[in-house]
Amino acid sequence: IGLDALKAHALCLMAAERTGGLVWPPIFAGYHTMKPHAGFQHTIEVPIETIMALLNAYLDQAADEGFKLVFILMGHYGHEHVKAIRMTAEDWPKIRRRGSDMKALAFSDAELRRPDSPYPAGDHAGACETSMMMFFRPDLVRLAELPSEGPVCGTEAGYGVGGEDPRIATADLGAAIAEEIVGEIVAKVNQALGK
Repeated sequence: IGLDALKAHALCLMAAERTGGLVWPPIFAGYHTMKPHAGFQHTIEVPIETIMALLNAYLDQAADEGFKLVFILMGHYGHEHVKAIRMTAEDWPKIRRRGSDMKALAFSDAELRRPDSPYPAGDHAGACETSMMMFFRPDLVRLAELPSEGPVCGTEAGYGVGGEDPRIATADLGAAIAEEIVGEIVAKVNQALGK
């Protein structure tokens, strides 16, 4: 629980070392999660109205503080969640700008993955996300608590895992995936700022 926000925050910190800027603390709020979608436990579901209100408030405050760009990285990539965040970010300048020329970009980390990545983007505590956590926060990964044999993926297994088996995760793979995502963030930020 909380992996999506921790992962996104760590990726943003890594990107900000290259682009400059400020990284907000992680926001633990996901809509259209695997809980209602696939019956997975170990997931917190937040109403979309709450998420959109939070985003509008953060964008308003960033504009009031004179920021030029807000890059929103979603560690959670439920289709309806991504759609709502992106729509809010795109509509903010039209509806709430108040004289600001601030830009807002919104991407999920899964969208920033190369098609030739070793594992498909968009898993749920699978090999990809687990590898990133082993790279960023190894203190939070305890693979020994999973059984050494048998299935751990899918709703029937009861672990909330979707995608490739997390027991094959490595910190090296997490570092490679993080570098791939951060490279895309840096490129998009620099492009938006005309660098």
